[in-house]
This record gives sequence, structure tokens and C-alpha cells, in this order.
Amino acid sequence: MAKKMTNPFINLSWDDLREWAGSKIVSRGKSYQRQKLVSKLAVLDNGDLLAWVDGTHKYATKVTADEDGLPESTCTCPYGYGCKHGVAVVLEYLEQIQKKKKVPKVAKKDERLALFDHDNWEDDFEDYDDDGCIDDYDNCIKSSLKKKDKAEIAAFLKGKTKTQLAELIIELANKFPRMAQELADRQQLMSGDVKSLIKRLKKEIRDITSEPGWQNHWNHEGYTPDYSEIRIKLETLLKAGHPYEVLKLGQELIELGNQQIEESHDEGETAMEIADCMPVIVKALEQSSLSNADKLVWAVDVVLKDEYDVFNAFDKYLGHKHTKADWNILADKLLSRLKQMKFSDSRRDFHRDYKRDRLSDWVIYALEQAGRDNEIIPLCEAEARKTTSYARLVKYLISEKRYKEAELWIQEGITKTEKESPGITSDLRSSLKKIRSLQKDWVSVATMQVEEFVWHPSINTYIECEKANVKTKIWPKVREHLLVYLEKGELPWKQKDWLLGKSNQSKHNRLYRSTFPMTDILIDIAILEKKPDRVLFWYDQLQKNKQNWVRVGDDRIAAAIQEHAPERSLAIWKTIAEGLINQTKPSAYEQAAAYLRKAEKVMKRQKKQAEWKQYLNKLKMQHARKRRFIEILNQSDSPSIISKKL
Repeated sequence: MAKKMTNPFINLSWDDLREWAGSKIVSRGKSYQRQKLVSKLAVLDNGDLLAWVDGTHKYATKVTADEDGLPESTCTCPYGYGCKHGVAVVLEYLEQIQKKKKVPKVAKKDERLALFDHDNWEDDFEDYDDDGCIDDYDNCIKSSLKKKDKAEIAAFLKGKTKTQLAELIIELANKFPRMAQELADRQQLMSGDVKSLIKRLKKEIRDITSEPGWQNHWNHEGYTPDYSEIRIKLETLLKAGHPYEVLKLGQELIELGNQQIEESHDEGETAMEIADCMPVIVKALEQSSLSNADKLVWAVDVVLKDEYDVFNAFDKYLGHKHTKADWNILADKLLSRLKQMKFSDSRRDFHRDYKRDRLSDWVIYALEQAGRDNEIIPLCEAEARKTTSYARLVKYLISEKRYKEAELWIQEGITKTEKESPGITSDLRSSLKKIRSLQKDWVSVATMQVEEFVWHPSINTYIECEKANVKTKIWPKVREHLLVYLEKGELPWKQKDWLLGKSNQSKHNRLYRSTFPMTDILIDIAILEKKPDRVLFWYDQLQKNKQNWVRVGDDRIAAAIQEHAPERSLAIWKTIAEGLINQTKPSAYEQAAAYLRKAEKVMKRQKKQAEWKQYLNKLKMQHARKRRFIEILNQSDSPSIISKKL
């Protein structure tokens, strides 16, 4: 890691950059620097760096160093912090230093300094992709148009005559089709021809929702519908005083958009486009002539249709302050709707139960807001047997300290759900443990947690066992019995001298068929307890069964034994790295380099640098045709970035 120096950037290594920003961002930043996208680089009096970086737009980027000497960056791009633009600035600065070029000081009136002056500049940057590039040009312009710019533009326009202004607008409209369309829409609205705009917008909604979005990230191909024009037209219509029409169009957009999202094969890009339109619909709802209670009903109806977390703008609206009277009306309307829902005990229907539970959740929320708390538990009791929503009922009973009733419902719920809905059963058992904790019955809590570990063994349930036994003060003995179970399969409560007993709960369903010894979990426990000899012992047992197969996940084993058995940790890291190199993918090369760096540290501690260099040279000869791998390897082999040519 780089040490704190007068010039904190001078000794930065590629490892330091990766630790700061991650391999992917470093790779992109390096590409930006190579493309000469960094300009006007300058140094502040305190040693910070400042530059313009051309990306999707032109961004101001400032880089400083933390107390450990690692970079920290702030940028006017939507990503904000630790972005590829910051990496590019660092690399450009180091190249200037290497070429012995003088980097100028920042001028006192540098316009970029003002961009970082005010406290909430980062609030403008909400919607960005993982490249740190904004997809919405209008939002970017909105965020980058500062008070100073607005004042200058206003002064410029005031100096124009009407004729000059008209000529300027026409000139800009010719350059920017979106602006031309916006002007045409406004003219149409002013002339009173609202129907034509609505008809055109309705057709555009149907057209854009007719084709699902898709992405093939392997081939860098795909299609994401662009809803920016729809949103702008809806905003124009709303500004012209037509909230009812916007609501009608929004209703259609919500229906068709939901279908489009369901049919799309992407990573949420289509859903995000549709979600960007929702704040406009919410504004239309707020400005509409509907009663306040009907507005709540409208918003709840939208949220109930939301299967993909797209309509969160309506959740926010419902979270605003509304009167108890309005919540009271909403509660009655939703209760009436719940009673009208068809229900049959003859067979379980997950989709039907899910819809009913979502509706009843909103009924309960409305009752809470209306101050009708006394109606909540009776409603939960009625719904529990209809939709197996026992966990919700138990939660409210516990909150009212009605523990005996809660236990009766827990036992009924476990009996009804343990075969078909193990997730609900698990939640109910957790609720029972919570009751025992509130009653300070620590032996029962520990007993139940041990049973949870036995039927669902993992490092997490093991840690919970230890926590549960803090109050019983018998953890060392319990631990011994659990390890015997993992090694031999003998249930703890059937072993000699077991101290906790067994609960009266119904038998758990195992998540999988267990085979003993459970080597993976025994290794995890040995790592957790920092016992490298046991890690190695169980790893050797695992290798016997898997014919010396090394997995990427075995990195944790190598890390755990590196002091105890350095040669074994080296062998594991080398095997993982060589397997990744053979995948012949740049992303795999980056991962391989990370494992090789870990191995190198072990070799350095053993003072075997010469032997390590021989190994690296051998790798380079074996994979000489993999130029990208050789480049990454050379970067990793460099003590600092500027010791080799960028």
C-alpha cells in the first residue's frame, strides 16, 4: 500500500488503484486516459488534482489522497465518487510526471472549483449506470446548469430583440429535434387542440410498449426502449393544465408497461425507463380533481400491480402525510374489496394467496394510519388460515405481548406449512425463539438454535448457536457435540452428556441430504476459529474425495493457512490463477493477477523473490500469445505505476 508522502500519488501501484476503484473501473479509466480524454490538468496548493474529463459529457474531476495514500475522487459525473474519470486523472498526472512535464497550478478563479463548493452538489446525481455514465441527457443538463450559467444565459437573452429571439429558437429547433417537437406540442396545446396530442401520445405509448427490451451482454447487443419522449410529452401536457388526461395516459402506460417488463429479457433497463415516467403520473394524481381518499385508492391500485419495483414513486406518495379521515375511507374501501375476493379452501393457490396478502397488507397499513389498531389482529387471524400468513399475525401478537396466543398460532402454522412452505415454518420458529428471548428463557433459545443448525447446517447457523449459548455459559460443551455431529452424523441430543435436551417442535425438513463428515462446514468453522491446522486437515480430507480439484472458493483456505503452511497456500493460489488464465478472457486474467499477487506476498515473506520471478517468467513464456494477460501481469509486477511506461 502506498505510504503517505509529500506527493501522495508518486508511488501509487496498480494494486493501489484496484483497491481504490476496482479492476473494472481501473480498466475503463486507463482507456479514457489513453484516448487523451483528460484535459486542463492542474494541481491545487494542497496537492489535489483537478481536470476536465470528456465522457458522455464533459465532467470536472477532483482527486485527493486519504490518510493511507490511496486516491479519493469527486466528479460531476452521475457516478460521483471513485469513478473511471478519477482513475483517468490519476494516470494522466503520473504520465506527466514520468515525462518530466510540469503540471500547472490551479488558478484561483478556475470555474471548476465552484462546481465542488456547495454542499449538496452530489444530490443531482441519482440515475447512473455501472460505467458512471448518465443515460438521460435532460437530467444531465439540468444537473449541470448552475446558478451562474442561468444568470449568464438570462443576461444573454435579455439583450435580444423579439425577432432575434425567434430566429435563435428556430435555429436551435433545427439543431435539436426534441426541442422542435416540444415547441410544436406547446403550440398545439395553446391552440386548444389537446385531443390530437393525446391521440398521438396514446399511439406512441402503444408503439413503444409493443416491443420487449433485451440485452446480450456477451455480444454487446440489445434494445432498450427510450421513454424520454413519452415523459417529456406527459410533462408538457401536465404543465398545460391537463392532469386528468395525464392520469388516463398513465393508466395505459402502467398496464402496457407491466406487460412489456414481463416479456423483456434484460437486467432491468426497460423497467428503469418506465419508472422514470412515474413521477409525472404522481404529479398528475396530486393535481387532479379526485378526492384525497380516491387519490390514495388510485395510488394503492398502482402499487398492487407492481411486480417489479417499478412504481416506487407511488409508494413515496402513499408515505406522505394524509389525514386520518382519508386513511379511514381507504381502509373501508379496501376491506370491502377483500371481502369480495373469491376464496376456496379446497386447494392452495400461491398466486391467489399472494395477491390477497398484498391487498390485506395495505388494509392493515390503512387501519394503522387511521388509528384503528384494534381491528388489525382480528383481520390477521382471519387471513392466517386463508393464506397461511401466520408470520404476520404472530408479529402483531408479539408486539402486543400476547405471547401465549402467539405460541398457539406458531404451532398451528408450523403444522400447516412445514411440508409445502418451509420458509414460513422457518419464520415461525424464529418468532418462537424471539418469544423465548423476551421471556429470558435462554436454554430454550439455545436448544432451538441447535436444532436449526442440525437441520440446516451452515457457518451462519453455527455462529447463531454460539450467540444463543452466551447466556447458558455451556458453549464449549455444546460446540464439541456439534462438531461430532458434523463429523459422524450423530444427533447432538443423542450423544452422551448432552446438556440442552430437545424441543417439542415438529421435526424440521432437511434442506438437502446430508453426508458426513460435512467437510466444507468443518473447514468454515476452523477458518472462523483461526485453527489453520484443522483447516488443512479437513481440506486434505476434501481433496481425497475430489481428486485434488481446486476451486476458486478455496482462496479462503489459502488465506487461512498462509502462515501455518505457506507452501500449500502458494500451491492453491497458483492453481486457481492458472485455471483462470486458461479461460482466455480478460476478466479472468484480472482475477488471476489478483491471486498471483497474494502468492507473491507469501514468497516475499519467505525471501524467495528470485524464485517468484522465475515462476512469472515461465508463465509469460507459456502464455506469450495472450497479450492482454501479459500486459496485466506486467502491471502487477510493477512496484509503482510510473516505474514502467503506461
